[in-house]
Amino acid sequence: MPLDIRDLKRRGLLSPGSSIISSWSKGGHIYGTIKVTVYNGIVVLQYRYRKTEDVKQTIRFTWTPCHFGGKRIWFVCPFCSRRCAVIYNNYGKYFACRVCGNLAYQTQNESYMDRLLTKANKLRRKIEADPGAINPLPIFKPKHMHYSTWMRIRTHIQLLEGKGLDIAASMFGFNI
Repeated sequence: MPLDIRDLKRRGLLSPGSSIISSWSKGGHIYGTIKVTVYNGIVVLQYRYRKTEDVKQTIRFTWTPCHFGGKRIWFVCPFCSRRCAVIYNNYGKYFACRVCGNLAYQTQNESYMDRLLTKANKLRRKIEADPGAINPLPIFKPKHMHYSTWMRIRTHIQLLEGKGLDIAASMFGFNI
């Protein structure tokens, strides 16, 4: 269960004394509820762990200046003191950063071939094409895009999908 301090800031919930009860749901089913109370420089989280144990955790937050003015807010991980915008409840019963929770981004678990095809699909969305190497690329460019940009993206998609399909073919013993 992630908790994003930027979201709390956007909703105006970081003034000392403010409190909110939030829940996580999936498919209309609520599977977690948390009470967040803000004090001066700290956030107190109160939630139930595995439906049996009430947990109260205090997490500090800090601000860093931005280069062109303003300031950015961060949680301070209670285990490694790293600054992070999002903390997760994957570290036993306590919230922690991605590193302490041993969490990986989706692409870190993908094979080289999968990363190539994921990147190609992302580019396909840019030129309003259907995802998947099996689908043809459009013959007309999107209205909002320069012709040279469209051609560069098409060429890049073809290169990525070609490499990805070559790897897939070699996995099945085909020599192309």
